[in-house]
Amino acid sequence: MAAAPEAELARARDLGVDTCGRIAEFWGFTRTMGRAFGLLYLSREPLSQAEIQARLGISAGSASMTLAALGRWGVVHRVWVRGERREHYQAETDFWKMISGVLNERERREIGAAVESVARGLETARAARAAAPRRLRAEADFTVERLERLHGVCALGETMLDMLLGQLTLDVGRFRDVLAVRSEPAAPTKLAAPEKAPRRRAARR
Repeated sequence: MAAAPEAELARARDLGVDTCGRIAEFWGFTRTMGRAFGLLYLSREPLSQAEIQARLGISAGSASMTLAALGRWGVVHRVWVRGERREHYQAETDFWKMISGVLNERERREIGAAVESVARGLETARAARAAAPRRLRAEADFTVERLERLHGVCALGETMLDMLLGQLTLDVGRFRDVLAVRSEPAAPTKLAAPEKAPRRRAARR
C-alpha cells in the first residue's frame, strides 16, 4: 500500500534537511546548523525556536546557539509574526548571497593570513640567504625559490577569490609562471672516465 502523501512529503523534507546537514559539515560548520537551515528553508512559514528545537530533537541551548550562529552568517533571519510574542526565524533563499558571505568572511580571512605568513617566511629566508656561508647558499636559494612560488600561489588564490566575489577580473598571464610545472634539476652524478682505447701495435714490415 502506498504511503500517504503527507508522509511522503515529510520523508522528502527529512531527506532535504539531512542533506543540508551533511553539506554544512563538509564546509566546516556543524551538522545541526545545516539541518536547522534546511528545516527553515523547507518550511512555508517562519518557525519559532521551540518548534525548531522540537523538530530537530535538540536541546534549547543547542537551538539557541545554532540560530545565533546562523544569524551571524546571514543564513537565517529573525522575523516578526503577527499575533506571536516569540521570535520566529526564516531561511535566506539567495544561495549566492549566502555563499559569497561565507567566502568573504571566512575564506578571505584564512587566505589573507596565509599570504601574510608566507611573506614573513620569504623575508626571513632572503635575509638568511644574504648572510649564509657558501656551503648553505644552494639550500638558501632553493628555500627562497620555493617560498616565492608558494607566495605566488597564495596570492593567486586571493585574487581568484576576489574575482569570484565580483570585485575584480583575473589577469591569468600574471600568474602563468606561478602555476607552471617546473622539472626538477637532476642530481649531479659522477661521470665515469672514458675507457682508453687499446693501443694498436705497429704492424711489422
